[in-house]
Order: sequence, then structure tokens, then C-alpha cells
Amino acid sequence: MRSRGAVFWYSLGLTLLLLLPMIGVTFFFVNQRQQQEELRQAAAERGGLPIEQGAQDTWRVLLVVQQEEPGFVLARVDGPAQRVTLCALPGTLQVQAPAGTTTLADCTLTAGPGRAAQLLTQTVATGETAMPTLYYLAATPDCWASCAGEEAVARLDTAALLTKAQRESIGYGEDSVAEASAQEAAELIDQLQSCLEAPEKKADVRAAVWEAFARQNAGLLESLPEGWRTYSARTLTDLLATDLAGLEATLRYVSKQPGLTVEYRSVAVQTAGREVTLTEDGAQFLCTLLQ
Repeated sequence: MRSRGAVFWYSLGLTLLLLLPMIGVTFFFVNQRQQQEELRQAAAERGGLPIEQGAQDTWRVLLVVQQEEPGFVLARVDGPAQRVTLCALPGTLQVQAPAGTTTLADCTLTAGPGRAAQLLTQTVATGETAMPTLYYLAATPDCWASCAGEEAVARLDTAALLTKAQRESIGYGEDSVAEASAQEAAELIDQLQSCLEAPEKKADVRAAVWEAFARQNAGLLESLPEGWRTYSARTLTDLLATDLAGLEATLRYVSKQPGLTVEYRSVAVQTAGREVTLTEDGAQFLCTLLQ
């Protein structure tokens, strides 16, 4: 009896070993077929128009300028809204840390830009809903210029950032328009920031200059990922190859849209001495950008 029982269980086990993979493969193909059918039905409801790659994706990246005093620009690339939003953040902005608070700049210098992106997300997150990934990409000013390319040039009306007296102090009197190549952008930013004291105003200068380059140079947004690949040895990022390809697809998509909006937005902060913190409105605005 024991021998027959052993044979029975052995045969059952062997049969299951053969059947289970077949069942799993069958389930996989049935599931794939169902998903394809759902996609076909959705396309039919939209009139059969195919969805362009990147059209439904949204990316959030903390762009970091590596220098003695790091600079920060939070970028949101929104495929569905066909919008690119740039929001520069003061390096002295306070973010929550396990041991209390630190600044974006100090965190970047001591723990790296990845940790700074993580603490920024934790600072503005609300509720229990998980926030989407905030990627980071850090490079020196020279590397950012190389990624933009030698042909990139932008014109900026300094009247939108400086008072008349401030403009005249750096040589922009009656003609308030500044023009710079990508290689000259860092110098222009430093020049304009030298007229300002408020950290958030200095941050806005960087966002305004970057926005001008992105808006005035056709194809720049689409070509940036290839520049990041070319100079990958000079950058720090957590964007994997698949992430970069996805971001590239979205940038390519929005760049071709006639309704594309490229803008820079200011974040509301309050300053007490050397301490810069987000206001309630500022925190809500950043939370919206990161969602």
C-alpha cells in the first residue's frame, strides 16, 4: 500500500510540475490579449487615433547646478498638459531631515543631490498618498552649457527681474534686453543675481534665464537628453536608461505641440535672518508640481 501511495503522490507531483507552467503561460497570454483588447477599445472610442509615445507621461526632475553655492531648478514636464514648468528654489531653503532641518544646499554638499531631492519631497508631501518619483540630475555650469549646445542663444528682458536703478548699475540702462549664449548663461545669471538680496529673487533669475533658452531655441528641449547621455561622465543622476528614454519621448512630444507652454514660476517663501522656509502657499504649490 505504501508503495502504491508513493507512486500516486509521485505521479501527482510530476503532473502538477508539468501542468502549472502551462497554466501560468496560458494565463499570461490571456491577460495580454485582454489588455490589448482594452487598448483597442479605448483607441476606437477616441476615433482610432494612436497615442504618441510620451503624450500621457509626466516627469519631475530636480536640476542641480554643482558649484560652491549649488543652484536648484525644479522642472515638471507634463505631456498631457503640453507644459514645461521651471521653478527655481533657493539653496538656503529649509527642508525636513531626520535630525531636524537642513538646507537644500547643505544637504547636496554633504549627502548629495539625491538626498536633497528626497528631503524636498518629504517636506512638501501631505497625507498618506505616495508622491511620484522626483528624479535628480546634477552638473556643473560648464556641463549644463555643453548639454545645451554651442548654438543656443537667448534674449532676456532684465526689466522683468530688476528695477531701473539695478539695471543701470550693471550696464542695462535704456536697453534692458540681455543676450547670452549657453556658455555665457552662468555669467549672466551671476551678474543679475549680484543686484538682488532676497534668496527667492536670486533663484528666479536662474529660472528666467533657463526658461528663455528653452522657449527661444527650437529643438533644445528635445535634444537635452542626448546631451545628458553624451556628458554622462560629468553628471550625477538617478535617471536610468529606461527613465531617460521615457523623459526624452515626452520632451520630444511636447516640443512638437503648437500649444506647448514653457514657463517659470516663483515659489512663495518667508525669510527670517538666514532662514528661508516655504509658506503654506509655497508648500502647496510645490506639492502640486510634484504630484
